[in-house]
Amino acid sequence: MVDEPTLPHDSAAIGEQNTIEATRMSFGDHLDELRRCLIRALVGVALVAVFTFIFGRQILEIIFRPLWTVQFANGLQPNLQALAPTDAFTAYLKISTLSALILAMPWVLHQAWRFVASGLYIRERRFLRGVVWASSGLFIIGVMFLYFVVLPLVLQFFISFNRTFGPADLSPTTFQSLLLATDAAPPSDTQPINAAEVAVRRENPESPKPGEFWINSTTRRLMFQTQSGVFSVPLEAASVSAAVQSQFAVNQYISFVLLLALAFGIAFETPIVVVFLAWSGLVPIETMSRSRRYVIMGVVVASAVLTPSADLLNQLLLAGPMYVLFELGLAVARMIERKRATG
Repeated sequence: MVDEPTLPHDSAAIGEQNTIEATRMSFGDHLDELRRCLIRALVGVALVAVFTFIFGRQILEIIFRPLWTVQFANGLQPNLQALAPTDAFTAYLKISTLSALILAMPWVLHQAWRFVASGLYIRERRFLRGVVWASSGLFIIGVMFLYFVVLPLVLQFFISFNRTFGPADLSPTTFQSLLLATDAAPPSDTQPINAAEVAVRRENPESPKPGEFWINSTTRRLMFQTQSGVFSVPLEAASVSAAVQSQFAVNQYISFVLLLALAFGIAFETPIVVVFLAWSGLVPIETMSRSRRYVIMGVVVASAVLTPSADLLNQLLLAGPMYVLFELGLAVARMIERKRATG
């Protein structure tokens, strides 16, 4: 009598084993799948890049808007400086390319998941699928948190700090007057403009006459109509006049914002890291809960490394959300553990 082979009694285990065997790929098949995923990812980035290059000017205006808003709120002219002839064009290319990569990131991560999933068990595939979409969402939330909350606070702090350097008394001493041979300014023969005759308008008049003056209160500029067109002079509140002017260069500002966006996007992946460590068993939940003091130290060090500048404000604004996200990751990991225990 021939003994029949012993088969597993768990039908779910049999089904999972059959599925794994059916989807097992050879090394050559893995290379082909990698090539297909790379091509699909690059095609997706290229299609998004067409959109970002067409609307690159609008994307730049979105990035500039927080700075312009803070400058205008502080009585400054909302503008940026191009220190080289190619600065604005370089900024256009840089922001269009990076915007394409950021917007196409969910598609790129999805293609990466398709390649990795071919070598995983079914349970691991389900977890990785959730991680891919959760990481994309958390990255976007981190960038939005920077744009709407952190960036205005940081810019307000730096502009306010620059205003503390008030203009010094530049009148020369008696000895300096002898060295510089300064003369008293001759009296002016011109008559000043009567301020009562300068109208203050929220919008420019439809058909001003040549020689007409007015102040545009919306743009804070002194306008003057001539035969060849309208000329204007920017106005600045007297209280904000300082020795250090908060006029930023285009390239430096874009680099500053993009590095901060990358830092906050990466920092907001903290719950994913915590959940993965607990789910894989590399670090138990109880161990992470008992090691909060070391976590706080690690969060402070990570925020100091990720922020592009060494100022304490950026580090605090990044370290606080990182620790909150660590606690959120612990809560999600406990929920997954309870669900696994009951299921």
